[in-house]
Amino acid sequence: MTYGGTMEFKQVVFTKVSPETVKHHRRFFERQVRRMFIKYLAYTNQFDGVLNDTEIENAKLGHLPPDLDVHHIFPIAGSESEDVNSFTNLTVLHKTTHVRINREVFAPQFKEIDHLPVGAQRLIRLPQFAPVDAEGILQARAEVANRNNRQKKTVKRLPRIVEGRD
Repeated sequence: MTYGGTMEFKQVVFTKVSPETVKHHRRFFERQVRRMFIKYLAYTNQFDGVLNDTEIENAKLGHLPPDLDVHHIFPIAGSESEDVNSFTNLTVLHKTTHVRINREVFAPQFKEIDHLPVGAQRLIRLPQFAPVDAEGILQARAEVANRNNRQKKTVKRLPRIVEGRD
């Protein structure tokens, strides 16, 4: 997937699980998996060309820059299996991409699923990603930098106040 380009989808069966199962998966992800996944990507050089040296060193400690997120490709709310937290089901995205995916792809599909009982199944469309959405991250960061540069140019300078003048 690219931030502004075409997105590839895969159709899969989503089975609604109990809120307790979702909570369990989320807790395990937050406490164990997230940091290990980030470290794995850093130590296998998958951030090269995407993050700067300082960001890569922080990733080796399990920390992402504030503009990036870890995303579950297959949602944790659709599987009883612990595999939902496997590295093959995770990707690092720019936050703007993550928000867009949740708003434009998942929210409309989950509207149909939310009222169904636990165990109900539906076909859903999942966007497919590499472990690091390098192109999307670089594009989103470039857009943010361009926007910030345009804003800096439009800021008018105020006259300087000189003390002691009458």
